[in-house]
Amino acid sequence: MARTMAPVDEQLEVLMSGVDYGDPLLKQQMERELRERLEEDRPLRVYLGVDPTASSLTLGHCVPLRKLRQFQQFGHHCIFLIGDYTALVGDPSDKNKLRPMLTPEQIKANEATYFEQAARILDPEKTEVRHNSEWLSQLRLPDIIQLMAKFTVAEMLRRENFRLRWEAGDPVYLHEFLYALMQGYDAYALACDVQVGGTEQLFNLMAGRKIQEDAGQRPHVPVTLPILVGLDGKERMSKSKGNHIGVDDPPEIQFGKVMSIPDEVIEHYFTLGTNLHPAEVQAIMAAMRSGERSPMETKKLLARTIVTEFWGEEAAKRAQEHFERTVQRKEVPEDIPEYRVREGELLLDVVVASGSAPSKREARRLFEQRAVTVDGLVVEPTTPARPGTVVQVGKRRWVRLV
Repeated sequence: MARTMAPVDEQLEVLMSGVDYGDPLLKQQMERELRERLEEDRPLRVYLGVDPTASSLTLGHCVPLRKLRQFQQFGHHCIFLIGDYTALVGDPSDKNKLRPMLTPEQIKANEATYFEQAARILDPEKTEVRHNSEWLSQLRLPDIIQLMAKFTVAEMLRRENFRLRWEAGDPVYLHEFLYALMQGYDAYALACDVQVGGTEQLFNLMAGRKIQEDAGQRPHVPVTLPILVGLDGKERMSKSKGNHIGVDDPPEIQFGKVMSIPDEVIEHYFTLGTNLHPAEVQAIMAAMRSGERSPMETKKLLARTIVTEFWGEEAAKRAQEHFERTVQRKEVPEDIPEYRVREGELLLDVVVASGSAPSKREARRLFEQRAVTVDGLVVEPTTPARPGTVVQVGKRRWVRLV
């Protein structure tokens, strides 16, 4: 009988692109298991769980979303799981300190915009949306004790983030151990074939395999992806670090931020931050390495690709023109916002009040970096604001004072 889905090798090339387990042998095993599932020629049940711990998504959050979308494009059944119950604990996987616990009200507020933003990558008509409160809220104390009995304290303390805290004498709380069990139970409750996640979540995903197997289910295949580094090219992309590209950032801001990344992470961004086929990425990088295309032009292609995927081709074209006009030719854009100065107001206050910086702390950092100018001259935060001048903050924000 002829296959109804795409050839297995064609799917594997795309689905395993960018995937990392931190262990070559484990990668071989997981690729072998995924191949076995794909050879069954049926839509796999694939899920990605996201805890609504913030109100907006970054390009870094989109890395696993893009992988889920790739499964979706091959005809697999994709589930977007909102971790409204796991968010009450907070995933400690990427933290070397206790993650603050959110209230149900905070989680509800954050959740409101999560799928709306995720739907800019996923096909909302083909995505099943679930909440893990559907089953986790039904667990009784005996059920939780049974789950805990499957794992040892030694297993938990082998996790690097817990081990580092333990060795440093910092507290590790019992409720943090529950997170892996809760995420593992999600895999069982959804009877999934594949779970997409970050490499830092591998322990949680493997816990899910164990829970599934103990319950008589076939263990799912974890597909884990590395973190997307931030604009500095070093640390994890994070809103709190200010090194992020927001899904809701305007096209011009997105384009300018991409242009600020170091050349050495261009391929990393193409692989994890765009929907391009692996073969296309290889061809682009080969052209840059051979000198056929300069790093600047390659980065413009990257920025244009990312903006197009979120805002469309016309917006990407305007964003590139804006970058070339304002950054490369250093022209002041015509359509900059205006801010009405109040008597005695300082530039530090103006930068925050006009929305050019999210907080006074961030505004002070920009002044310290000499990134704030008035009519082209570097100024201090205590400089009085004067109507009739143009303030530039960083490379991408201007405001006309009136």
